[in-house]
Amino acid sequence: MGLLAICGSITADLIGYGPRLPRPGESVLGRSFLVAPGGKGANQAVAAARAGARVRLAGARGDDAHGELCAAALAADGVELSAVAVHRGATTGVALICVDAAGENQILAIPGANALVAPPAPCGASVWLCQGEIPTDAIDGVLKAARADGALSICNPSPVNAIDPALVARFDVAIVNELEHEALRGHLPERVVLTRGARGAVLLPSGKEFPALPARAVDTTGAGDALAGVLAGGLASGMAIEDALQLAIAAAAISVEREGCQPSYPTRAEVERRLRSPSAP
Repeated sequence: MGLLAICGSITADLIGYGPRLPRPGESVLGRSFLVAPGGKGANQAVAAARAGARVRLAGARGDDAHGELCAAALAADGVELSAVAVHRGATTGVALICVDAAGENQILAIPGANALVAPPAPCGASVWLCQGEIPTDAIDGVLKAARADGALSICNPSPVNAIDPALVARFDVAIVNELEHEALRGHLPERVVLTRGARGAVLLPSGKEFPALPARAVDTTGAGDALAGVLAGGLASGMAIEDALQLAIAAAAISVEREGCQPSYPTRAEVERRLRSPSAP
């Protein structure tokens, strides 16, 4: 089985659930609160590992309680962490997340140690994956590491305003939602996985459509990370992109039916059961 190397963010998610999202200047009484490990890089690593991939994460965290929480969760899922730097005196990244009764969310991300992520070193990976929550030189370093490893390079440019469009075009594959696809028009590689939420995904340039599976949304936070991580992990294991995307769509469907990001990600057995019986439970 090939190695999936991910360079990305590590964040503690502070999630509040309420009836609706607050308007500017408004307070809304919530119903519950969850502290969980998160960050797009760590999320994608956990999603891939639970789906059966061999995963190595490069990133940075602080030497605080949030950093210990995130590292312990990653290690428990079998993610290899030797390339995660621990910065003394730095705070681990934090995401403040509000989720409404329909599962929609608002997120304010504070980078913390994620702003200190350094360019990763080659490690013999077959696939490299990164996102937009790390510095530009780290993203450029992913491209260099992928070339040195002879690996497929994948970019999930989210948040779209945090990544240089010129860098995105240099990757082999981009995973984008419809807003990112529009914002990066003219700056995308030839191969694109266009995600469309409840309407599934499209492979470009072929235009082949992959419908979403039925799901009762509880919390959509991190569903895109589930899809990206499982897709990249499937490619690292030698799957065709069509098969890997089917697996990833099923993982995303399961994730929206549960609260949180990493706590919501399914195992490979759960994903395969959903593909055999696609109706929501």
